[in-house]
Amino acid sequence: MLKLLDCTLRDGGYINNWEFGYETINDMIKELEKTNVDILELGFIKNEKYNKDRTVFNQIDQITKLIPYKRKSINYAAMIEVMNPIPIEKLAMRTPETVDTIRVIIWKTKFNEETGNFNDALQEGFEYCKGIVERGYNLCVQPARVDQYSDEDFVAMLKLYEELKPLAIYIVDSWGTQTVEQIMHYVNLADKNLGQDISIGYHGHNNMMQAFSTTMAFIHSGINRDLIVDGSVYGIGRGAGNLNIELFAKYLNETEEKAYELIPMIRVYQNYIKKIYDEHKWGYSIPYFLTAQHNVNPNYGEYYDVRMGLSPIEIDRILTIINEEDKILYTAKKAEMYMHLALGERAING
Repeated sequence: MLKLLDCTLRDGGYINNWEFGYETINDMIKELEKTNVDILELGFIKNEKYNKDRTVFNQIDQITKLIPYKRKSINYAAMIEVMNPIPIEKLAMRTPETVDTIRVIIWKTKFNEETGNFNDALQEGFEYCKGIVERGYNLCVQPARVDQYSDEDFVAMLKLYEELKPLAIYIVDSWGTQTVEQIMHYVNLADKNLGQDISIGYHGHNNMMQAFSTTMAFIHSGINRDLIVDGSVYGIGRGAGNLNIELFAKYLNETEEKAYELIPMIRVYQNYIKKIYDEHKWGYSIPYFLTAQHNVNPNYGEYYDVRMGLSPIEIDRILTIINEEDKILYTAKKAEMYMHLALGERAING
């Protein structure tokens, strides 16, 4: 079975710092429920102060209040990143009223500020995910930047997390760098090495305008197991954004006999997303293409293009000299340092 997941309120928050506004959040949830998506992701759970106007939560009951009348046909979800999780002991037990699924972003390695090195983070992520399962939630494992895994490492990750009997393990193209052939390589590895009861999910980004084509290849791969595809209204999301859910829902209605409702998606765009887009543009651009080409965190592209107004050739020159560790861990300070190194007086004098 093929399932469609809406991540508008979660991944879309990278664009506006998750500051949708309390009334808007409530209205968007009601509209997104009407779309008949299979899984509806409501936001992030993070270890930070709660603000009701943001789709970032630090307690499950804050999300529960937003879904007082859950639809039986929808699986409600939230996401946690193990880089900044709430302590697992503070995560409430699952009940019929709470979200059903927690998706966890895991990292292959984690930067140790004391040593200046990257340490193995998969075991740490495993222990956290184990706590989620013990609290009764469905688990989706989201290994960030699938391209950093060798075949051997990827299979080892699959075998480790398979022990938790997750709902799904994902192929995550975090920076939109992967071609159809590269994505399908990881998909086939997952299919060969996972039990048949575990779904495979795919989350793509549009830095090289490939989210639709890679998702098409994914669902038509001939794999005989449940598949999950992520998308968001108008593609709102980090960097160049995600798969446009309205486009893919239309395609699935026409080719897979699905019955997703498109008009509620259009209302969400018309009433809320368009205003955000007018203020904070996302989508394919040459700077985001360049970050994908150099396999660099897309935040560098935003910094050099939007904040500094550099030309594409200047951006390319900078991205060429960023070292492997800093490609992963973006900060504005690092971006400024590399800008001065690459452009010298041009960067200083504008």
